[in-house]
Parts: sequence; C-alpha cells; structure tokens
Amino acid sequence: MINSGLFFAGLAAVSLPVIIHLLNRRRFKRVDWAAMDFLLEAQRLNRRRVKLEEFILLLLRCLAMVLIGLLLARPYFSSNPGANLFASGQTEHIIVLDDSLSMGAAADGKSAMEEASAMLTDFVEKLVASGSNDLLTVVRTTAPDRFSANGLPLTDDTTGQILDEFGALQPSDRAGDLGAALLHVEAGLKDDKASVNRIVYVLSDLRARDWEGSAAAGSDAGVVDTLKRIAATAAGCHVLELGAEGDANLVVESVASRDKAVIAGVPAEFEVTVRNAGGASANDVRVRFGAGETLPMEATIDSIAPGETGVAAFTYTFSSEPGEEAEAGGGTAAPEPVPVHVSLEPSPDAGADLLAADDERFYPARVVRGLRALVVDGDPSGLLGQGETYYLRHVLAPNGDALSGVEVTVVDDTEFDNVELDEFEVVLLANLYRVTARRVELLENWVEDGGGLVVLLGDQIDEDVYNDLLFKEGNGLLPSRLVAVEGDETEETWALLEPATNNHPLFRIFVGDLRQLLDGVKIFRWWRSEAAGSNAAAAADAEGRGDAENGDASDGDEAPGGGAAGDSSVRVLATLTDPGAAPAVVEKAYGEGKVMMWTTPMDADWGTFPENGGAFLITTQEMVRYMARDRSGEGSVAVGQPVKQYVDLREFRSEVSVIAPGEADGQPVAARLPEGATQESTVWEVDFDETEKRGIYEIKLQPSAGGEPRTEMFAANIDTGESALRRVSLSVLRGDLGDSGVGIVARGGRIGELGANAAKTEIWKLILYVLGGLLAVELLFGWWIGARR
Repeated sequence: MINSGLFFAGLAAVSLPVIIHLLNRRRFKRVDWAAMDFLLEAQRLNRRRVKLEEFILLLLRCLAMVLIGLLLARPYFSSNPGANLFASGQTEHIIVLDDSLSMGAAADGKSAMEEASAMLTDFVEKLVASGSNDLLTVVRTTAPDRFSANGLPLTDDTTGQILDEFGALQPSDRAGDLGAALLHVEAGLKDDKASVNRIVYVLSDLRARDWEGSAAAGSDAGVVDTLKRIAATAAGCHVLELGAEGDANLVVESVASRDKAVIAGVPAEFEVTVRNAGGASANDVRVRFGAGETLPMEATIDSIAPGETGVAAFTYTFSSEPGEEAEAGGGTAAPEPVPVHVSLEPSPDAGADLLAADDERFYPARVVRGLRALVVDGDPSGLLGQGETYYLRHVLAPNGDALSGVEVTVVDDTEFDNVELDEFEVVLLANLYRVTARRVELLENWVEDGGGLVVLLGDQIDEDVYNDLLFKEGNGLLPSRLVAVEGDETEETWALLEPATNNHPLFRIFVGDLRQLLDGVKIFRWWRSEAAGSNAAAAADAEGRGDAENGDASDGDEAPGGGAAGDSSVRVLATLTDPGAAPAVVEKAYGEGKVMMWTTPMDADWGTFPENGGAFLITTQEMVRYMARDRSGEGSVAVGQPVKQYVDLREFRSEVSVIAPGEADGQPVAARLPEGATQESTVWEVDFDETEKRGIYEIKLQPSAGGEPRTEMFAANIDTGESALRRVSLSVLRGDLGDSGVGIVARGGRIGELGANAAKTEIWKLILYVLGGLLAVELLFGWWIGARR
C-alpha cells in the first residue's frame, strides 16, 4: 500500500456506524399508553425481519468505511510472489555497486566505472524530477559491510550530496567481493520488517572471478544462488552489465629481492614478474625500475604468452646509510628505507593493456648495513688468533673498506641470555658449553618464526644438556642426538668433507677445478651423532654409507650414520670420509626457520678448515646468507590490510605519525599494548588499517629524547586477482538464473527504464468503483426498507 496508515484508520472508522446506532437507541424515553399494546404486538410479529434489515444496512455502512480507508491507502498487487498486499508503496532502491579495481578497465575508451557514474547520476535526477519520496541504499563490493547510503531519502538536502558522490565515482584499489555484498543485502531484506517496496540493482562488469567463485568464505552458495534468493524476497532484482568486452591486460605481479636483505653498498638483485592476463601474446614489454629519487632503469621482456609470466632483472646498489645509532664496528643497524617503484611503459597499442592501475607496484627497500649475525663464543680468548670465534668473525665481517654484507655481534655465554633475538637474522652457537631451558624456549620460538640457527660443536659441549634440551628425542632444535667425540687426537689421520649434493648453496661452488679447495680441508676430530630411535650399530652405518654412495642422502630419507633416518625435516648436507661416514653438516627444518649443525668447530683446534682461506670464506659467507631469516618481503601488504609496527617505549614515544600515499602531512596514531601482553611490557603496537590506496606508507617514530624521527616504510599493493578481466557469458548467466525473476540488462540499458513501480499494480480505481456501487446499494436499500415501514 502507498499509505497503509490510512487503511488502518478506515478500519477504526468502521466503529462509527455502530456507535451511532447504539446512541440512537438511547434517545427515546419509554412512556406506556393504551394504544401501544397494538403496536407492540405488530412489532413482535415483524421483529426478526426488521433486525435482519437493520443488520444488513449496518454491514453496508461499515463496509463503506473500510473501502474509503482502503481507497486512501492505495493498495497494489505485486508481481513478486513474496510481496505483501499491505506493503508500503515507498520504494527503496538498493544499488550493489562493483567498485573494484577492474571497473577501471577501458576497452573502448570508456571504463565501466564511468558508465556506472553516468547511469546512477541520470537515475537519481529522474527520480527527483518525478517527485518521488523513494529511498536509496548503496552497497559497494569493496566494503560490503558498510553501506555508504543506507535508506537515505531523496530530499532537497540529500540529492546534491548523492549526485556529487555518483559524479566522482572512481574504482577502488581494494579487491571486490560481490558475493559478500549480496549476502549483506539478503540479510538486510530478511531482518528489516518495514513495509517498503525494495528493488535491487547489481551494477557489475561481470568478471568471471566474481561470478564463478564462492559468495563468501564459509558459504556454500555462489553469487547466482544468492541472487535467486534475493529475487524471491525483493520487489525486483536486476543485473546491469557495464563496460565493453575485452581481456587484454598486463600486470606487474611482484617485485622481489633475490637476497634476504637489502644491504647498503652491496649490489641488490631484484626480479620483476609481469603477467599477461589477456588472451593474446604481448611483445616488447618495457619495465621501469626506480629507487628513491634516482632516474629509473629500464628492461624489456621480449614476449609473454597468454596466461604466462615474464621476468625483468635489475641490479641496484643502495647508497643509503643505516641510522646513526648503528655505530661502526658493532651493534645492530636500524633500517633506512628507500621506496622502490616499478611500472610498465604504456604500450603503443591502446588495446593491449586495458587496465592501467595494475601496471605499477611498490616495494619498501629496508636498507641495512648487513645481515645481522649473532655469534655466541663458547670459548673466548684474549690472545691473538685464539678463541672459538676468532676466524669466524673476521671472515664474516673483515676489517677494511670491503663490504661483506654481514654485520657481526659477538657475545659470550654469560651475555647470551640477555640478548634480544629478534634483532638478528641468524644466530651461531660456537662450542657453547650449555644453554638454559628458558633460552632454549626463546630459541625455539625465534627459529619457528623464521630465524636461522647454526650450532657449531666442539670440545666444550655438554652432550647431556644438548640431548635433553636441544634434541628432545627428535622434537627439539638439534637435528640429531650427540653420541661421542671421534677422530684422532694426535692429528696423524684425518677425514675430508664430502658434500651429499652439489646443488646446496653451501657447496655448489665447489665443482670442477674449485673442488680442490674443499679437498684441502682436514678434519681431525668430530662428534658422532644419530637420529631419534636409531642405533649406532654397524648395520645402520653400512646402510647409511650405501645410500651416500648412491647420492640419496640429500633427500633426507636415509642419512649416513643415522643422521636423518625417518625424519623428512632432517637432511645430511655433508659427511666425512671416515669409515663410518659420519655426518659433518646436518640441517633441520623447524617451523618457518632452519637449524644447521656442524659436528666440528670452525676454529683451528679440530681441523684445518679456517686455515684453508678460500673454502672457509666461501662456505661461511654462503652459510650465513642461506640460514638468515628472509626479511626481504617485510613491509609489503595488500591494499586494505592493516599495517602493524612495534614501538619500543624505551626509545620512542607512544604516538607515531603515518603519512599516506600522496599526502604531505602525517596522521597521528597512538600505539597500544598488544593483545595478550602484560602491563609491564615496553613494546607496544601500532595497528593502522586505513590502507585504502596503493603506494608507500611512512611511519615516523619520534625518539623519546628528541631528535630526528626514525622512518619505517610499508608498501600497499593491489590484489592481482583484479587483473583477470575475463567475463561470464550473458547467455550462460541467463541460463543459470532461469525463471528466478532476476532481470539481466545488457550494456547500454538504464536503471530508469526498469521503472521504480515495475513490480506493482495499484488497484485504487477498482476500489473506487466498488465503493460507489456499495453506497448506491446502501442508499436504495435504506429507501426500500423505510418505504415498507
């Protein structure tokens, strides 16, 4: 009904004839006189007929009041089977707008979003011109749980705001979720019991990714099924196609560093991956790579087949110095970030790349002084050339101008328990006597989170502590159980290193003529080790030697000496040439990180490894790079994902400033105590979730003591799934929807042509005719019974 309240007023007016009848009965005073006896007798004989006539007349007058109320309410019949005769005639237009990145694709010079802007502007203008009192709701697929206009009436005050918003529509950098948006609309239709006539319009570029996928995580219904249910509830449901056909598109899919950290002064290698998301080959794809304010470098990918990727390689040396708090000769270096921008040069063929927004990608290069390595010296010495880590620290970070790319911090066993592990990429335990249970727990968490732990065994080792706390019957960090020290104390006999595979980073350089560098390494003593549940029996050793000869040890199935038997996370990288083929280097995967155990130390006590300069230098450098935590991807998030930054209140203030892409001024954001942390914690967390635009975000941390702020950098990039522009077929979509009542409007149609009242037919004229006839019958019937009396 247009005005359902007037109908209920008419129902209330039905009581008026009854009340008048009752009042009239009480207007006469009863007086007895002689002639009344004859009249009473006549009334008694006609009483049933008179009461029936009066009841019919009262009923006609009550029905007239009902029809008058119904006429004023203007009811209608809806073509929707779920509609209600008593529903309101006010119409709410629910616009489900696909505002995802793909709506910016322009196949014929005009993007789908530009078409949506013009269509919605025209629709609102026509509604306002018609004097409509309708409502408007807009649901965007990039933010399905937030309605930008929620039941907003089209008044003089709101129309200008709505038209301005529709006129300035731009594709979002966020990924869209059409299914989730429709589920929110469906929930609103079920929960809202108001008598409003609702029509749903879905404006979409009909990408296959949206229409062929699941509606939402945890839902077994797709977009089509959700639309069918909406059509059964709403007064109308329409899908409007936007944009022209075409799927030609190139997208910068990733920018990745080939190294685990970007080191100042050391050439950094980057790989830029470009995907051809279209259906035709792309030739001569030109890629630009720019770091900071420097001029960009260029590279060309000759050809990329449809659906395939091409890679452009760039090498760039960052000259940025780390923060001044990292002093020369020691300490950890604060990252000095440099923004990297990668883009594709526009193709001469305008139809070869329809979506320009995915032609760029950002990378936050967090430049550091070097890979941060913590070396724990278990046998320190003040004598030159002595000490467990003398050779190790000098070969990892030699003195002089040459940059090794490794920054070494050396501590002894008494200092180790107080070191913050998160400040380092790799930790080396060099002949450490024992470790505490608390430190082992912290090491386990650190390695599981991606850290790299190197255990160098020696004569200081307490094997019982290592087996109990580090090995834990195969469940701990240590790859294998320590059994006993073997070898020749007189150093008259020795064993050589025998790599199990030449493909591992530690040994891949020692092939051909360079193998002689490794063959010159003599190992006099070592620790015998075995895997959990294995024996040191000769049969097991023989089986291990046979596997090593067949080259199977690198697979980790059966390791020499029992080093990796039955544990797929453990593999032997090198053995010794002793009769038992004892494992020399064993690796174990542990969570996101790795543990590497050397059964001999890296000093001159048990072998000549440090004295063989070439082999020792190459192996240790490659070992640190291989074991280090990969930080190259840190700081990269998808658009819409929150940025998290930890703030140490001992160094910085709790309030930071966040500078968004294209903005000059920062936005203040307060750090909060992380969930689950104790009140005594001095490390708080900044959680910034307003990453709606692609680009570089800078977080400025203000030192508590004053001075220049420290900058942390993050890069927000688009979801490359938005780059797939393939569409669903309209004919297939019509077939899937069947006779559900969902209308499909091909490109070029307009919302206004569907009509706000297309779903209902008013019947006020019919009611007017019935009311006129009823009043005529009441008048004639009253005259007739009056004449008879």
